[in-house]
Amino acid sequence: MTEQLARPQAPWALRLVPPFPSVAQRILALVNNPDTNVSELSELVKVDPSFAAELLRFANSALMGARRKVTSLPMAIVVVGIDRVKTIATLVSMNRMVRHSVRKDALRKVWTHSLVTAVIAEEIARVSRIARDAAYTAGLLHNLGTLGLMSAYPDEYTRMLEVSTDFGFDLLRTEQDLFEIDHCLAGSYLAQDWDFPDELAAAIAVHHDDPSAPVSDLDSLVQISWRLADTLGYAAFSPKREWTWEELMGLIPRSAGAWFGGSPTAAKAEIAQRLAGIPQ
Repeated sequence: MTEQLARPQAPWALRLVPPFPSVAQRILALVNNPDTNVSELSELVKVDPSFAAELLRFANSALMGARRKVTSLPMAIVVVGIDRVKTIATLVSMNRMVRHSVRKDALRKVWTHSLVTAVIAEEIARVSRIARDAAYTAGLLHNLGTLGLMSAYPDEYTRMLEVSTDFGFDLLRTEQDLFEIDHCLAGSYLAQDWDFPDELAAAIAVHHDDPSAPVSDLDSLVQISWRLADTLGYAAFSPKREWTWEELMGLIPRSAGAWFGGSPTAAKAEIAQRLAGIPQ
């Protein structure tokens, strides 16, 4: 069961994370207000034309399954959902922070891995009767700490990833050695600092823990989802341990009813279709 998290002081390694964009901060604050309506949110999104364009692209992607072309921001918000607008605003903003300073291939791997983890998490949630929006958000943001450390130390972090991959170093231990914090705890801190639910911050904090039982909550769901993404060829980093498809399927009750439940080949084809048109 997820426990209430105490909000820590900012770790020194995250003090150099660029300020969160003001428009994104206003979007997060507005979404957190239970009285927010679609009209208010669309007016705010219009202030940032590039984010508005990416939101429209997302709404028109195969992942959202819109039956007709979405051409207005209010309709895009309805299709995507207010909670996901918050998630997209966060990840788009983080990508903007690092895209000019981090090697494009390293950033693309993290972004694609996060998207695949999100769509898998949402489907596991559906067959496991867990809240789907929370699962999608947790899947998309589970590597939030990676983006934070990348934005603060682009050269050092990218080089660390290369060395860890080349020599088989343990990623979390290497992060701790260099930054005195790993990306799991860094992401949990950022999630709390930006007022995401404690349940999400907790899932981010433990996402590298081994899943020890069938999926039953958000923590175990994310732990299984990102490993499935890795198994299907969408790894962002070299894993400490490679899990097999069969092992992970065994941790998902009613996996046969999921769109990925047939075979890895069928799952890859479905994921490629769902990712089509999503901003990357």
